Amino acid sequence: MLLKVDPGLMIWTIITFVALLIVLKAAVWKPLLAMLDERERRIRDALSGAERARHEAERTLVEYKETLSNAEVEARERIQRATEQAHQERERIVSESHHQATRLVEDAKAEIQHEKERALQELRQTVGDLAIQAASKLLDENLDNARNRKIVDDFIRKLPESSKN
Repeated sequence: MLLKVDPGLMIWTIITFVALLIVLKAAVWKPLLAMLDERERRIRDALSGAERARHEAERTLVEYKETLSNAEVEARERIQRATEQAHQERERIVSESHHQATRLVEDAKAEIQHEKERALQELRQTVGDLAIQAASKLLDENLDNARNRKIVDDFIRKLPESSKN
C-alpha cells in the first residue's frame, strides 16, 4: 500500500488551509496578538513600577541613613554641650564656694581681731581701775579720776609691745 497522492484533494486541502488561516487571522490572531501586547505592556508597567519602587526605596534608605547620621551627630553635640555646661557649672560652684569660704574666714578673722581688741580694752580698763583702787588704798590718798586715768594710760603705753598682745 503505497501512498497515493490525489491532486484534487491536495488543492482542496491547500484552499481549506489558506481559508482557515484567513479566518484564524481575522478571528483569533488579532485578539491573540492584542492579548500578548497587553500582557507585554502590563509586564513593562510592572517592571517600571518595580524600578520606581526600588529607586524610591534606595532614596528612602539614603534619607534614613542621612537622618540617622545627623541624629547621631546631634546627639554627640548635645552630650558634648551638656558635659561642657556641667563642667562649667562645677567650676562655677567650686569657685563660688572657695570665695565664700575665703570671705567667711576673713570675716571670722576680722571678728576675732575686733573681739581681741575689745577684750584688751576691757582688760586695760579693768587693770587700770584695779591699779587705781590698789594705789589709792596704798597711798590712802585719792587722786581725781581724770588724773588717775592719765597715769594708768601712760603706764600702759609704756609697756613693751609684746606684753600688749
